[in-house]
This record gives sequence, C-alpha cells and structure tokens, in this order.
Amino acid sequence: MKPSVAVSSFVIALAACTAHEPVPTDTALQSGVVETANTGDILEQQIIVEADAGEVWDAFTTSDGYTAWATPFAIIDFRIGGSIESSYQLDAEAGSSDNIKLEILAYLPGKLLVLKTVQAPPGFASQEVLDRLVSVFEFEPVGTDRTRVKISGVGYGDDEESARLRDFFIQGNAYSLRALHDRFVKGPTDWQALFAERQSAE
Repeated sequence: MKPSVAVSSFVIALAACTAHEPVPTDTALQSGVVETANTGDILEQQIIVEADAGEVWDAFTTSDGYTAWATPFAIIDFRIGGSIESSYQLDAEAGSSDNIKLEILAYLPGKLLVLKTVQAPPGFASQEVLDRLVSVFEFEPVGTDRTRVKISGVGYGDDEESARLRDFFIQGNAYSLRALHDRFVKGPTDWQALFAERQSAE
C-alpha cells in the first residue's frame, strides 16, 4: 500500500510553495539512514532552531504551539497515552478518520518525546507497518537560545512498503523541520495565505 497520494502531494506542494528563510550553515538540515542488523533502518534527521528548548517543547506539546508551524488543525492531549490529533486541512474536525493521530508513548519534559502513529488518512500505509514505527524526538540546548531538534524514525523493515514510507518521511520530515525553524525566524505560519499560494500555483 502506497502513502496516500493526497497526503504526499500536499506535503510536497507545501514545501515547494513555502518561501523558507535561508538557514544558516550551522543550522542546516541533516538527514541520514542508519542501517542496523536486528531492528531495521533508523531514519535520523535534525536541525538547529533559533529558540530555547522550552519554546520548542511548547511548539510540539501544545495545540497553539503546534498549529503555529506543523499543521493548521491540531488538538493535543498531552499525557502518557494521550494524543496529538492533526490535519493539513483547514476545515478539519476532531475525530475525523482523515486526521493524523499520534499516541504519546513517553516523554521527558523539554528533552524527549516518543510518538507512534495510531491513525493515518485512508490509504497512507498499512496498519502492520505503522504498528512497527516509532518516532523519537530529542531536544538539546545549543548555547542560550538555540535548540537542536533530532527526529529518529525507528522500526523500518526491509520490505518495499517500509522503503516507500521511509522515502516519504525523508521529504516530509525535512519540510516539517524547516517549517519549525521558520516559525522562530519569521513567526507563526499563516495557513490561509499558504493555502491561497498553493491554489494559485496549481
């Protein structure tokens, strides 16, 4: 099963039409795949954000913080066993089967966040593959007002669907990390303007 064409093309289109601020050399996005013998490939990506760890933590763990950069719709129930429910649609509603839902498996305040996708838009990926994948977010202060954000996608297999999904997240996570960087350089994302720009480009 392939990642949903609608979801894939939407994320890629957003990345293409968004004018990101130039990222200084030392904050440049880094991506790589770590091959492991027993646990499958690990996708690692990181960027340095121009904000302290507390501000970046809030951007991941509060609804207002999340919608300022990640998606235009988000409801966050932040607790172990809680969830981040989000959508790239402006008119999304809570509980929709088209929403993305991430379960919060573990966290260390300001340092570590572990998430698992428990719901994705129809056609995105098989539940079997999603059940294997876990995303680990690490937040490391760099000086006084900067934070290194590292995403590790754990659980990719050597099957064709895992390879497609990994390739999708190489692009999708790169877009998200750059959007996070821009949020603290340019300010919160103007989703209405971004959607209008995308529509005019079609």
